[in-house]
Amino acid sequence: MAADRIVLSVKASIAIRKNDENDLTDCFELLFDSRAQALPPGARASVVSGRQLLYRIGSVYVDMQIDKNSDSERASLVGQILDSARPGHPAAGIPVALQGRGGNIARTMSNDNGEFRLEFDVRNDLKLSLAMDRRHPVYLPITNIELESESGSAGKRQKASAATHSLAQHR
Repeated sequence: MAADRIVLSVKASIAIRKNDENDLTDCFELLFDSRAQALPPGARASVVSGRQLLYRIGSVYVDMQIDKNSDSERASLVGQILDSARPGHPAAGIPVALQGRGGNIARTMSNDNGEFRLEFDVRNDLKLSLAMDRRHPVYLPITNIELESESGSAGKRQKASAATHSLAQHR
């Protein structure tokens, strides 16, 4: 094969891959963020145990909860992957990675029930990578994860959630 044809073939392959990746970044939706929910009158933010998020990626739902350890700057993320198109068939063996600006922070695989758990240092630049299609992972934003401890922080939580939702819609 001539060198110019090889270069053309590689360029076409890269262009297709870029288009596929762009399509995948728009394929998720944030359905629920507990930070967007106003606290009931009289409730204190310090009573809130963690942050819950629910994303939809096509027919797949990713349900997760983030809890900050009270005695350290570490947190845990526990989640489950469920495919509504395949009830009774758990999403087992899915690579899951928590990423920051510097790369992978923690990684695991979903278990036989589609569940996963990650421990990490608290940061604000996080995204969860799910490799359901191993060639094209989906990146779910996990931002502003610090749990508020002030009673007047509901507005801050709503703004953080709105930013996360906006980010999800524009990826």
